[in-house]
Amino acid sequence: MRGRGPGRGGASGKRSGVTVSSRNGDSDPAKAPRKRFRALPAGVWLLKPARGRPEKPAQERARPRRTADADGRSSGDAAPRVRLHLDKRRAQLLQLGIDLFAKHAYEDISIDDVAEAAGISKGLLYHYFDSKREFYVETVRAASKRLQLLTVPDPGLPPAAALRAAVDAHLRYIQEHGPVYAAVYRSGVAIAPEVHEILQEHREVIVRYFLNALGVGKARPVLRTALRAWIAMVEGASLDWIAHPSITRDDLRELLVAGYVALLGKTIELDPKAASLPKRHHDDER
Repeated sequence: MRGRGPGRGGASGKRSGVTVSSRNGDSDPAKAPRKRFRALPAGVWLLKPARGRPEKPAQERARPRRTADADGRSSGDAAPRVRLHLDKRRAQLLQLGIDLFAKHAYEDISIDDVAEAAGISKGLLYHYFDSKREFYVETVRAASKRLQLLTVPDPGLPPAAALRAAVDAHLRYIQEHGPVYAAVYRSGVAIAPEVHEILQEHREVIVRYFLNALGVGKARPVLRTALRAWIAMVEGASLDWIAHPSITRDDLRELLVAGYVALLGKTIELDPKAASLPKRHHDDER
């Protein structure tokens, strides 16, 4: 049932307050909470408790609530900055993981050691990684991605120079991170089966690098086998060089380049249909 709004009746024409009795039956207006009516569109009236201060304008009420980011800084739309901060911290932790696993065996490192080395609480570390095993897997993945970036062939160089530069970048990485490289390739899969997938993905990326350089969309069987064989040669020679660094990096690089040229030449011999694709590249390597 719709009643008449306040202020429409009475001699004074002013809005009238509504007195509400307290729980103990006291109907003294001074002790009871005051209520007021606020007009809405279409003549509807809404009972609403009076406020101690005036309401904010609609535009100000609609502003997004400001929150604090990971560093305690207030920001209404800080999501991009917070995301960037989290990614940066995560990258720092993964770099720390590469350093730790290069110096210590997996079983010799606890999650407390990682948190202490990072200078953060164990609880915060668990915010980024659910377990030490996941931390290890993501560390291996990050190392793989970094090596992929370092060994991207330079399209501005001739094929022979691009190959030598890529192999040299790989060997420099081995010199700097030999222990963790050896640990991952020798025992990483035993620690976490996911490492096998990471290594396989890394090898496929390297194969794609060479196919792109050769102008080949899809490798024929002989060419694909040759490229995978060369990658295995690089991995095996790298592990041996870590254990027995008795030859120079330049000499090892030239051995690996020569191995690639020999495999490519044999590929053309065994599969004449592939000859027109890598022939120019093969001649340039000579």
